[in-house]
Amino acid sequence: MTKILITGHAGFIGTHLTQKLLEMGHEVVGLDKKPIKKPDIADKIKEIKGDVRSEGDIKKAVEGCQAIFHLAAQSSVPKSTREIKKDFSTNAKGTINILKTAIKNDLEVINASTSTVYGKPEKTPTPETEQLKPISPYGASKASAEMYCNALHNTHNVNVKTLRLYNVYGPHNKKGVMWDFFNKLDRNPEKLEILGTGKQEKDYIYIDDAIDAFTTIWEKGKPGEPYNVGTQKTLTVNQIADITTQIMDITPEYKYTGGKSWKGDVETTQADTTKLRKLSWKPKTTPEEGIKKTYHWYKKQK
Repeated sequence: MTKILITGHAGFIGTHLTQKLLEMGHEVVGLDKKPIKKPDIADKIKEIKGDVRSEGDIKKAVEGCQAIFHLAAQSSVPKSTREIKKDFSTNAKGTINILKTAIKNDLEVINASTSTVYGKPEKTPTPETEQLKPISPYGASKASAEMYCNALHNTHNVNVKTLRLYNVYGPHNKKGVMWDFFNKLDRNPEKLEILGTGKQEKDYIYIDDAIDAFTTIWEKGKPGEPYNVGTQKTLTVNQIADITTQIMDITPEYKYTGGKSWKGDVETTQADTTKLRKLSWKPKTTPEEGIKKTYHWYKKQK
C-alpha cells in the first residue's frame, strides 16, 4: 500500500482517480479548494482544503506520502485568456511548488498535462517528440510546467512522469461538448446549437481508459518522460451530436454558429499513443459506449 497525495482530487478526473487508487488498496490524501462531492469516497480519504500555489498547504498535505498525483490546475482555455496571470500562477508556479516538495521529501510525481501544449501540431497523429507551440495561455502555462518537470528531473533527479491528456470525457464532467449537448437537448429536443462548424475533429478518451493510463504510467512509465493519453482516433463535433441524438432517440435540427469555437481552440487533435501502448495499455471504450454511459449518469444526477 502506498500513501498518495492527489492534488485536485475533487475535480472530474481527480474523483475517478481517487476511487481507482482506493480500489487498488492505496491510502489517499486529497488537496483541493473544494471537497469531493461523493460521500462514499470522502469517508475513505483525508481531505485538506488548500491550494497548490501555497507551499504551506502542500507541506501539510504531503506528510507521510510516497507519491503525488498532480492534477490541480486551471483547465479552461477561455478563462486562461481572461485571467492570464492567475492561470500561470496555478499551472506553472503550482507545479514548481509540487516539484520542490518532491525534491525535499524524495517523492515520485505523476504530472497531469494536456495536448494543448502542442498548439496546432504539424503532424497528426501527434507523437511526444512534436515541438511544443501552444496557442493559448492555458497551453503555455502547462508547457511551462512540463519544462520544469523536465529540468528538475535532470538537475535534481526528480522521479516525474507526465501524461499529456487529450479530451477526457465521462461521468462527473460538467463541462465540454457532451455536457453542453445534453443540457441543450434536454431543454429543446427539436434544435441543437453547435459552436463553430461542427467539423472540429478531436481525440476523445473515456474517463476509465484515462484512469488506466494514470496507473499504467505510474507503475511502468519511464521517469522524465511524457506520454500521450488518447485513443489515436478522432470524432467530429457532428459525430458526437449524431451519437448523442441516437442515444436520446431524437432528431433535432442542427444550427451552427460558424467560425471558431473560442480563442485558443485547436480544431484538430489526434494522439499518437505508440509510446503508451508499449506499456501494455490500450483504450477499451468505444465512443458509443462512453457517451451512453455519460448520458445515463447525466439523467441520474439531474
